[in-house]
Amino acid sequence: MGCEQKHLNHTNEYFPLVSVNWHLWPRCLNNCKFCFGTFNEIKSVLTKEEALRIPSVLKSAGTEKLSFTGGEPLLCPHLGDLIIEAKNLDLTTMLITSGSLLTKKFIEEYSSYIDWIALSVDSSNEETQYKLGRGSGNHIQKIKEIVQDIHIAGINLKINTVVTSLNWEEEMSELIRELSPQRWKVFQVLSVKGQNDDYFQSLQISNKQFETFISMHKNLNPVAENNKIMRGSYLMLDALGRFFQNSKGYLEYSNSILGTNPQEALDKVGWDYQKFLKRGGNYNWNLKMKEELF
Repeated sequence: MGCEQKHLNHTNEYFPLVSVNWHLWPRCLNNCKFCFGTFNEIKSVLTKEEALRIPSVLKSAGTEKLSFTGGEPLLCPHLGDLIIEAKNLDLTTMLITSGSLLTKKFIEEYSSYIDWIALSVDSSNEETQYKLGRGSGNHIQKIKEIVQDIHIAGINLKINTVVTSLNWEEEMSELIRELSPQRWKVFQVLSVKGQNDDYFQSLQISNKQFETFISMHKNLNPVAENNKIMRGSYLMLDALGRFFQNSKGYLEYSNSILGTNPQEALDKVGWDYQKFLKRGGNYNWNLKMKEELF
């Protein structure tokens, strides 16, 4: 993609930092039992002025796509300003949210600046969603309503699903067809020490169980990520502007990229570029409402 700034991947070879997930707000309204990033260890966030510098620093490091996530990014009072800043830098923008705080007004106001919205949907059963800790029993209904506004606004839709012991046998095709996303990402529940220790044992599934879920939905072309491919394959930035990784089964943090060259910061925690490519991380995210799931 023509990026000049690249990351050393333990082979004296550099690779482009094309896509970054910025976990800009550590707090969340939900209490998802499988959560990969509760960030209880993070007690503060960047100021608005500091946060507004992040997109340009990443842009100068070769980033082409910036995803705003959390926690819950919609809790951030200046999220709109950050999205506008990223889009003004010609970055592809994605908002990753549970959807609980997403409104028609927000979608309409920022539709010109948001290329993708990713919503979390782990089951077509409200009771299962509630047991997993997402929402108060009306999560699916809320998602169905807000998805209509996303489609009308011409924003690409992505659905994220975490497969656990509560949903690995569930048939979700009808719901996914109704939501009609351009991309459906399906994750095997992942253990991250210090983040989801309390519930992981009761929620974990085998590789075979995960493959059963994927096979059940193969006609919908889900982008599947098992535990092996997930670890170390994401470029993740935290609420303090630090790269972090889960390669060792727990979160490791770099220095802030506001005080250090992004490449040097990332080298402290590592990133597996080949895994990034293998999991389909470098897809054509610039196609506006043209790629269909089925």
